[in-house]
Amino acid sequence: MGKKLISLLTLLAFIIFSLSCTIHKTKKVSVATLAQWKGKKVEILGVMKISGEYVEFDEDSPGGIQQNSIVGITESDVISIPFSEVELVWVRKVDSALSFAASIGVVYLGALGITLIALATKESCPFIYSFDGERYIFDAEPYGGAICQGLKRTEWCGLEHLKDVNDQYEIMITNEVNETQYTDEVKLLVIDHPEGVKVVPDMSGRIRTVSQPVIPNLAYDSKGKDLMLYVSKNDWIFWQTRVEEKDPDRREDLRDELIFEFPKPEEAKKAKLIVNACNTLWGSQSLKNYLDLYGDKVDEWYEEVHNRGPAFFRMVNTHVREELYSLQIRVETEDGWKSKGLIIGGGPFVSEDKVYSFDISDVPGDVLKIKLTPPAAFWMINYLAVDYAEDLPVNVTEIEAIEAIDHKGQDVRGILAKNDNNYLIMPSIGDRTDLVFESPPKSEGMDRTVILKASGYYDIHLEGKGEPKLQIIDKLHSEPGFAVQYAFKEYLKWKKEIMARITDK
Repeated sequence: MGKKLISLLTLLAFIIFSLSCTIHKTKKVSVATLAQWKGKKVEILGVMKISGEYVEFDEDSPGGIQQNSIVGITESDVISIPFSEVELVWVRKVDSALSFAASIGVVYLGALGITLIALATKESCPFIYSFDGERYIFDAEPYGGAICQGLKRTEWCGLEHLKDVNDQYEIMITNEVNETQYTDEVKLLVIDHPEGVKVVPDMSGRIRTVSQPVIPNLAYDSKGKDLMLYVSKNDWIFWQTRVEEKDPDRREDLRDELIFEFPKPEEAKKAKLIVNACNTLWGSQSLKNYLDLYGDKVDEWYEEVHNRGPAFFRMVNTHVREELYSLQIRVETEDGWKSKGLIIGGGPFVSEDKVYSFDISDVPGDVLKIKLTPPAAFWMINYLAVDYAEDLPVNVTEIEAIEAIDHKGQDVRGILAKNDNNYLIMPSIGDRTDLVFESPPKSEGMDRTVILKASGYYDIHLEGKGEPKLQIIDKLHSEPGFAVQYAFKEYLKWKKEIMARITDK
């Protein structure tokens, strides 16, 4: 069903039914509010367990919450799943009187008629909502990780739910987390393409066509575990680190090793890798934790990164080396494993399709073998495929907004028309900007896809207290593997604290 709305590792992502064409905000309360759901009517359609097993309940007799468990009827039995075993939950309806521990609002998964709320605070980026003719649907969260002006970037995101309504497209940009957002340029790419062909942006914004995708014949980890359940379909089932099987004090447990074997025409010289993956919510949260290490010197860090000083290069080198927010695409060649590119992270609530193209003229035989080595607890992987076909001709029209009104009622079309460091600034939770675009005439006999082009960055609101933890900062940047180990240990503490609050009566 295309991109997925997903949530925090080891926490519940609850989905509630919404029929409004506007976005409803939720009361901001502690995650421990989960205790209030006991005895309430909650219609749960499915559960993904930490083990990776997906449990689907009968739609006519959905699951519910009993004490600290989810109980429901499957095709063959009545089962009870403790909260401690739950990764993700899909819920059709919840009593309207319930309070939810979330700051991201209600989002709607159009095809299923359900909405998602994540039970945790994230440190991320603007939320983009698309109007489908009836309601606004959470559809994109661009330039995740651009946590200061020095890291500003442009990203291209598919808008699956955006519909042409009276020859217009409507989107909304919102700030729903504790940060100030700086949006420079916002445009839409309207692409008319052959029927049955998918169009996907690469990291530079070039539109690539996917006409003959091939999923792996084999997908497995370093222990031989079959991963096809997770990556063969663009669905609700994501591969994630099985943290319960790992010890952060064992170096071999600090990252996973995933191998994907694709059939390959022997004469093929190029390949397009289609990936649906994103960072976890912990990956997002870790950015704030990293900045907190600088204490009352964090403003100096911002300035140094903005001016491309040593702090900028230390951080970028560490992230690339440790693969925290970019995964190396390693391909087995006649000369061994070679890095052929980087999968760029994002999310964590929207997982986007991206295409990565690379040369495979040095790959012999009829098998293309790709290896990924994600660090523990930082990545969610949903789907991989390869297309060896040449790109097909498409018609791309880039359009500017004909209306853009910010939270103060001001016309901001000029601000968003160019990538010129003239920013739309949204400093507070609840700020929103509404944009309207005129839909160009559609090419006859063609399908249409709309892609968001957005550039900007965001500043996380920090207390900036205390002395910088220089020893930890130095080890993060100078000692290979330490950043992953440190983050993994912090993740386990974070998980334990939140799970204790969830199950607290």
